[in-house]
Amino acid sequence: MESAPKTILYIFIDGIGFGEDNPQINPFAKYASRHFSVLGGASLQDYPGIVLRADAQMGIPGLPQSATGQTALFTGYNGPALVKRHVNGYPTFTLRPYLKDKSILKVFQENGRKATLINAYSGWYFEKLESSPRKERLMSASTMIQYGTGLPFFTLEDLKNNKSIYMDITHWLLRKRGYDIEIKDPVERGGTLVKIARDYDLILYEYFLTDKAGHSGQWGMAKKNITILDKFLRGVWEEMDPEKELVIISSDHGNMEDLSVSTHTTHPVPVILHGKGDSFMADGLEYLYDIPRKVYQLLDIPSEWNKK
Repeated sequence: MESAPKTILYIFIDGIGFGEDNPQINPFAKYASRHFSVLGGASLQDYPGIVLRADAQMGIPGLPQSATGQTALFTGYNGPALVKRHVNGYPTFTLRPYLKDKSILKVFQENGRKATLINAYSGWYFEKLESSPRKERLMSASTMIQYGTGLPFFTLEDLKNNKSIYMDITHWLLRKRGYDIEIKDPVERGGTLVKIARDYDLILYEYFLTDKAGHSGQWGMAKKNITILDKFLRGVWEEMDPEKELVIISSDHGNMEDLSVSTHTTHPVPVILHGKGDSFMADGLEYLYDIPRKVYQLLDIPSEWNKK
């Protein structure tokens, strides 16, 4: 087994899959970029990392969906198999205990390792949660795994102090919502993410505007997402030390790679690996739930699938 990385950056990009080499329907084919051109049919030759095609259906027929796909990505359990269907939106009553008590963040925490969701949250979101008597029903899968650890959520003050990253990367959406905050360069934000991650054993970062673009069918929105993400990942690649650090990028289901439909797709989703331990991670990785399982094996962390 390869020696373990000191830090893992786990980047979740919602709603992206391998699409056709057809610029009429696939923005990844039309707006080729270094990190995402492979989703539009480009060659893997000279790609800066290992690229795999992961099965998002995980043995359950139908269109893969967010709640079950993210449960698999964040816990190592087969989300759709747990409920015998694909569940969209917020996690159901059955899925919540897995996200709260069995997430990759919780497993790290219980084994003396430091892990967190690194996304910053705005004040209105906390007010919305606290005002609801059933706040767990308003939590996304990523929010719920942080909630389950008991760790605090990062705020906009943390964001301003470069301790966190916002879900839009550059702060354009925050500015649009009226927040007085500086617009940032996405390359710089990528480098900042790596610097923040060095204080942890694992950080999880979520970007979900790609899924919104896919549902909207708007080419301009898709182009903006691809451009920002490509620069962001360029910053990650430039700052990271592949001899010490590992980047894992994946998604929960396909969507934005086919703007001819407003629904999710059954396309395979990417798993992009780069850095220390990437070849070990790639070996035998087939389904979304394999990602946490392989991380536990790589770091020799006891788990349901790696018992000591």
